[in-house]
This record gives sequence, C-alpha cells and structure tokens, in this order.
Amino acid sequence: MTLYCLNPACPYPDNPNTHNYCQGCGQDLSQTTQGYLFRDRYLIKQVLGEGNFGRTYLIEDQNFHNRKRVLKKFIANFQGQHLETAKELFKREANILDTLKHEQIPAIYDHFEDNNSLYLVEEYIEGEDLVTEFNRDGTFSEEKIKSLLEDILPVLDYLHQRNLLHRDIKPDNIMRRRYDGKLILIDFGGVKEVSKTRGTLIYTPGYASVEQMTGHPQPASDIYSLGVTCVRLLTGCFPENSHENDPIYDSSQAVWVWQDFLEKHEIKISDKLSHVLNKMLEHLLQNRYHNVQEILEDLKDFPTYIQPVEPPDNLSNSEPQKYSHYNLVSLIKQQQILFFTTCFSSGVIIVWIIKYLVYPSSPTWLLLREEILNYAALISLLVFLVSLVIWLITIQKKKKKEKPQKAMTATSVQNAPIPKQIPSSPHSVTSSQIKQSSPKSSTPQKITTVNKPNKKIISSLEYFNFEVLKVDRQGKIIEQKNSKNQYFTVDLGNNINLEMVVIPGGSFFMGSPKQEGRDRTQERPQHKVKLVSFCMSKYPITQAQWEIIMKNNPSQFKGKNKPVDKVSFYDSLEFCEKLSEAVGINFYLPSEAQWEYACRSIINPSKYKQLDGIEIYPPFHFGDTISQTLANYNSTRTYQQETIGIYRQQTTEVGFFPPNEFGLYDMHGNVWEWCGDDWHETYENAPEDGRIWLDGNNKHSPMRGGSWAAFPFYCRCATRSKVQRNCRSKYNGFRIVYNFKKKT
Repeated sequence: MTLYCLNPACPYPDNPNTHNYCQGCGQDLSQTTQGYLFRDRYLIKQVLGEGNFGRTYLIEDQNFHNRKRVLKKFIANFQGQHLETAKELFKREANILDTLKHEQIPAIYDHFEDNNSLYLVEEYIEGEDLVTEFNRDGTFSEEKIKSLLEDILPVLDYLHQRNLLHRDIKPDNIMRRRYDGKLILIDFGGVKEVSKTRGTLIYTPGYASVEQMTGHPQPASDIYSLGVTCVRLLTGCFPENSHENDPIYDSSQAVWVWQDFLEKHEIKISDKLSHVLNKMLEHLLQNRYHNVQEILEDLKDFPTYIQPVEPPDNLSNSEPQKYSHYNLVSLIKQQQILFFTTCFSSGVIIVWIIKYLVYPSSPTWLLLREEILNYAALISLLVFLVSLVIWLITIQKKKKKEKPQKAMTATSVQNAPIPKQIPSSPHSVTSSQIKQSSPKSSTPQKITTVNKPNKKIISSLEYFNFEVLKVDRQGKIIEQKNSKNQYFTVDLGNNINLEMVVIPGGSFFMGSPKQEGRDRTQERPQHKVKLVSFCMSKYPITQAQWEIIMKNNPSQFKGKNKPVDKVSFYDSLEFCEKLSEAVGINFYLPSEAQWEYACRSIINPSKYKQLDGIEIYPPFHFGDTISQTLANYNSTRTYQQETIGIYRQQTTEVGFFPPNEFGLYDMHGNVWEWCGDDWHETYENAPEDGRIWLDGNNKHSPMRGGSWAAFPFYCRCATRSKVQRNCRSKYNGFRIVYNFKKKT
C-alpha cells in the first residue's frame, strides 16, 4: 500500500506507507493524503486517473458551495521552445473547449498556468465510463450498440460542424451520466481543428485510422474510432499493448474480422447493424461514411434502446406479468408441476387404452403386469381429473384477474364544459370511450370499476388564488400578476388532502421548434392538439398521499410534503387503481399531450402565433429560462443568460416554488413525472385529441419535466425522456389526472 500526495505540484506523489513526509514535495503526508487546498480555491479530494500527458483530480470548488469539478493537470516532459509550444497548444485547446456548449460535452470553467504546469477545470460527470460498464455487465447487445451510436453521433456532428476533431474516441472516453443515462463524450485533450497540414500525432493504438496515425485526421477518422469502439464492446476484445495479437483485426491484411469472431462465438446481430459498422470501419477514407448524417440516416429504421437510469429496486420478476395479457404459454410456465403431472397421468391412461386395444384377452405372462397397469391407470385417471379441475379453476381466476386488464385504456377526455360541481355519475369514463389495447400494445391504464363517488371525501369546486411570474433571458422578473383557478379536494384522511386543479380545454402546438430543441427529433414534428377540460393534481403526488393509499414509502428523500420518488410506472398505476377504488372516481396518469398542455399553461395563444400559423411558445412556463429561485434543478449550468445557481442534490417540498398560469406547481424540476403513453421516437402520426398514445414501445414510457438533478435544458416543457417502465429511481415521481364528465 502506498500513500498518495494530492499536491498537484508534487513530482513524485507515490510514497511508501512507512513515510511521514512526501518524498516529492516534503509535505506532511497525514495532511496531503486527506485533501489539498490548491490556489486557495480548489480542494483536491482524490486522483481520478493518470496518463502519459496529464493527471486528473476530483476537486471541490470553494467559491461555488464546494461544487464538484475535475482538475486536469497537463504534464509536459520537455523544456525550452518545445515547452513554450506545448503551452500555446494547451491554451488554444482550452479556448476551443470554452466555445463548446453541448449537454453531452463537459463544460470548462477555468484554465491557468501554475508553477510551470498547465491546468484545466472542467465539469464533473457523475457516472461511469463504458469500460467500467463493460466490466460489470459484459459484452454489449445489439440494442445497446444502437443506443450508443444514436447518443454519440449527434455529439460528433456538433464537433464536425464546427470544424473540430476529437481524435481519441474509445470506451474510456465515453461516460454514462448516472442521473439520466445519457452518454457523455469526455477527454478533449486532443481536440484539433481540421487542417490539411500534418498535425501532432495523438491517437490510441487499436482505435485510430491509418490517416490519423500518419498525422492527417479527418471527420471520418472520428467515425472510424467510434466504429472500433462499438465492435470492441460487442466482442469484448480490447487492444493489448501490441496490436499484432488483436483477435478481431488482421494487421497483415489491414482488415477487421470481428464478424468472424461473433460467428465463432455464436453471437448474432442484424445485417443492418453489420453494414453500418463495416462502413464505419473501412480502411480507405473514401470508402467510409463521410459524415454523421449518413450514419443517422441508415440507423433510422432501428428501434432505440436506453440504459435504465438506475437498476430496478426490489422489483419482483412477476410484477410485469401482473399487467401483461393472459396467455396459455405464461400460464404453463407458472404451473410447471401441474403441467407435467397432467402430461404424465395422461400418458399412463393412453398406454392402458392401447394395451387393451392390442391385447383384449391377456396371455399368462402379462397378468402380473396387467394388474400393476390397471392400478396405475386408475390412480392416473384420478390424478388427471384432479389436475383438470385445478386447470379450470386456475384459468377462471386468471380470466377474472385479466378482465379489468382488458379495460385498461388510453382514455379520451370528455367533450364537456367545466361543471359547477364534481359529477355524481357512477363512471367518469364510459365503456364506449375506452380504447382497447392491441396485442402489440403495452400496459394501458387500468379502469377500476366503482359504484359511485364518495361525496363525503370529495369537495365541490372552489377557487384558489396564486401569483404568476414571468422572466426574461437573464432570469429577471418582467411580469408579476395575481390569478385564480378552480379545484376540488379529495380528503384522504389523517388531515391529508389531494387537490385537483381544473385545466380548461383548448388547443396548442405540441413539441419544440428547431431553435429550441437542437437536434432532438423526438420532440418533433410540432403538431396541433385539441384537448377538452380535465383535472390534474396541483402537485406531484407527495409521500404523505402515497403512504395513506399504499401503506409504504419507497422514497430516497424522506419528507411528508416532498414528492414520492423511486416509483416505477407500474407502481404509479397501482396507486391510481387503489385511489380510484377508495374515492369512487377514476384517476389516471396523464397523457403526454395533457402533461405538456398543462405545463405550458398558455392562456392567450394568439400572441405566440407566427406568420405560418404555427405557435412558438417559450421553453418554460416562466418564460425564456428558469433560475434557482423558480425551480429545483441543477442550476450549475445555465440555459440562457441567467446567473449560475446552486445544486440542492435532493427533492424539495411541493409548492415551494411559484406555479404556472393554471396554478400547477413543480412542473419544472423536482421529479421526473410518468405519462401513460407508450414510447414513440417522434411525433409522427401522433393523436390530435390529447388521448394516451399506445401501439408503441411497450417496455418504456415517456417521463416529463426534469428533476432535481437535471440541467435546465432537460426541464423544458417539451423535453421527453425515455425510461424503462420497471425503473425505480430517486429521480422518478408522478402526478395524476381525472377526466371528468358532466352530470346528466
């Protein structure tokens, strides 16, 4: 065991554990191994890594509430003119990095020279690189490779559009950010402008193209390195110190043999993905993809996979089946002993029947065996009859369980004016308005059969007053007004209420314009949606509300008035079901259209209308941006020109921040909120009436609104996040809707 000195100026930081003072800088190791205050600002906590040209530290910035950053020290092993040249190159690269503003590229905060060494201060990405992920989970599946390409290719396109090259793409330099599962491209120490002149040779053996190794890298060189990254993660073959023994690259022929490796190990991938990867890996530059858009075009037909933000917590294997359609195959799997017992007894009976057909009068030698067979057949007949009865009972129970499942629906909201009081009709949704799910469709929401609303716990509609704020690009308040809206209260008991706010009907353009969503095609095309009135919970469901209905509290951040977190899509549906049974009216998860319409809260859409008829809204219901005083999110990164804020690192109590114009709170940040739709990659052919959209990816659902850990870009009204339905994450919560019907 060695003692590591955290003084970045120390030339020999490794020390034997018998030393009391550092052999490199002479300082007390009992102090410098625990932390080191550098430049009276950066508290160095630990070493993250070390390479040929530098060392990386995890630091806390004392000037910004001890916020975590990364300090990179550039180590130059030369003197004189070469050192001065290295310094100039370092400064130029730092200036280039300072111009990069992309959510999947770490931000740079400072660069400076200290004691003849060069330093960069960058954003700290909490997560793990793909090497660590590979070591934990093993080789990547085809779906994960597709997801990797779809995540990283737009980042490369962003660089290449600015005439920049990364030059060191490999699994070590791609990190999966923990809070949202996004892939982040890191280590821009080799970033370079595209040039026809021969540049400094920077590359990693086993990942670099021939033109890069000869000093003439091009955008297609980054594409090549990304292709190599994919096949190495697919095969698990990583380059050793010598490239000659690479099992997936034949250096004598300069050809990749990764497909032979997969075939030898009986690993199958689609021809489409093979074609894409092979074209990325072409030896000759002219045969390779010339730009990122060509690859994205070829990937369009592929389904998307996203790594869960966090592994499901205590999720039983049977839970998804709880919501799946009944089928005989799953029943046989669940009742294996009964199935084999039935088959065995049937077999004995069949043998007995065949015996008497073949030997009606048995010869002497068969008498003893015949008696044994008779007894066996009699017992088997009894077993068969009992098994048959059990099968019938099991099937009947299954059908009863699944009967409500068939009524799970994406409900069309009612075309009715706002009532003066909450209806007392037996059902808020009629059977004719229920859209049955198709076999390909996913888990729609369950409609609980209720006899009649419990008037004792549901109040009439009342008005409440609230203050609405609007801000400019600097986050300064430019409008402040009082407003009011209607709501009704559900008394859950123990002085715990659920407030449901009336959302007036109207139409809006769903999705983001190009100038807002950058390259996020999943938020497009913008399309007009017309909705009728519905009610939505004023706040995300709180832990107090959850506890009284569900009798437990799974949340990471405990607090009665904090939103419940660590709930899956299925957990949210179960809450709606139990609440509906208790109250006597049906509650649901909102559709994506309902959620975005409620979040935007556009009272006067005409002022947003463009010449082409499209309405362009601000990205947040507060206006052009948000700030730390308006929402709970990671405000260490800005969206427009607002001041950098704090990072609270946990949820806050609901209602702590100002509401939108409908009187809904916490629509930006705090917790991601589940919607009832299947996941769809774009809005092509999306419904125009605001109903829940099924017939998509039934293993994932969209989440909206961002969370306490999300940067402002991910808290916009239009942001959609694709999350596995069984994911229980400390970032996940939900709110509910009630689609009311006028009393008849």
